[in-house]
Amino acid sequence: MVAVALTSVGLTGVLVVRAVGSEVGELARRDLRLSAAGVSEMAATVYIEAGGWSARSIRAMRHVARSRGDEVAVLGADGSPLPGSPAPDGDDGVRAPVVVDGRRVGTIVATAAAGSLAAARLDRRLWARTDDLALEAALLAGVVALLVALVVALRLARPLDRLTDVARRMEAGEIETRAAGTGGGREIAGLARTMDRLAAALRRQDDLRRATAADVSHELRGALVGIVGRIEALQDGTAPDAALVLGRMESDVLRLRRLTGDVERLAEAQRPGLLLHRRPLDLADLARARLDDWADQLRAGSIALERQVRSAPVEGDPERLAQVLDNLFSNAVRYTDPGGRLTVRCGVRRGEAVLEVEDSGIGIAPEHQARVFDRFWRAPGARERAADGSGVGLAVVSELVRAHGGRVELASRPGRGSTFSVLLPLRTGAAAQVAPAAGVPWRTGATVPLAGTVSVAARAAGPAGR
Repeated sequence: MVAVALTSVGLTGVLVVRAVGSEVGELARRDLRLSAAGVSEMAATVYIEAGGWSARSIRAMRHVARSRGDEVAVLGADGSPLPGSPAPDGDDGVRAPVVVDGRRVGTIVATAAAGSLAAARLDRRLWARTDDLALEAALLAGVVALLVALVVALRLARPLDRLTDVARRMEAGEIETRAAGTGGGREIAGLARTMDRLAAALRRQDDLRRATAADVSHELRGALVGIVGRIEALQDGTAPDAALVLGRMESDVLRLRRLTGDVERLAEAQRPGLLLHRRPLDLADLARARLDDWADQLRAGSIALERQVRSAPVEGDPERLAQVLDNLFSNAVRYTDPGGRLTVRCGVRRGEAVLEVEDSGIGIAPEHQARVFDRFWRAPGARERAADGSGVGLAVVSELVRAHGGRVELASRPGRGSTFSVLLPLRTGAAAQVAPAAGVPWRTGATVPLAGTVSVAARAAGPAGR
């Protein structure tokens, strides 16, 4: 700030000096014009009284002009210097004609004499005073700038010190610390709000981590307790039917293996950007292939399948997208009774590739729809309906779709089924080539945002839940 102040004063001084110099120069030229006009009138009078030019009268006029700080030269009618007058010094002089009886008899050329009063005033007073004022202004501006800089620095330093302390405490694990209210200007307040949002995100992540650990521990403990209890029964010889006990132990072990696999898949899905191998593909071809693999299981469950599949070109990882479809199909089959229906739609809607999986199952209550994509979360009553689930499948769907730049939407009515919609960006250059499928009755509903890119379209209320 001191440097800026001194630079500003210096530039102002230069501009002032140039402006004053120009003004003083113009004043000097005007003074010379007046001096030349006065000497011209005096020369005309001398010329009339003497009846012509004389060297003595010319020297007298030059002496009078010199006493006023000017130097004059007298030229004849032909433009040559007259006796008693030197030749003009250059072309910078101010010229004034000498007219007698309407006839030009000569010319007066006036120039500023070296060491004249005007020049001395310009050199010794004006510039000296200007330099003194510039120096005083520079010193005053530097002091004021220094004081202002100190005040601003102190005003910024204290809030920054407090924010630094908050950051250190967050680093040490005190994520409940608040940064807002540390003072400072608008920028500091904005930084404090950003730090508070960061702390809130860390708290959410910490809560989610603790909840995940608790859920995994609960699932593992439940399976292990059953295994340990049956092993003890076999060791004590109190088991009524060893074959039955071994069968149940096998079910518990398979449950542990499924849970371990679900946890591994969720861990991979949470860092999908490192695992995706994208290539051009048609979502419709992928849906047909996966439905063919699920056909036998659907027939075994007496679930009717309806396909409404049109081309939907995207760019993605076919294995990961197949995992998304398998999880959605598995979820639909698990909660659909025999005699129910599974409808799969694929196509383009509003410039996006859309895949919908609609079942006629038990549906999801509105108060539970916002949590269906949470890891290890299952709605009340879901465990009784399907005990082999772990609550990870839809969380994996959410993470993988998010990694492909898409989102998942849910529309559900208790007792009437659910519709999961996967929306992905169309492949570059494919939007203009693929028209929306006019015959596909896309569902609509009000979208309620969830965390990340997942959204839920709640279409009705009801007490039941998945």
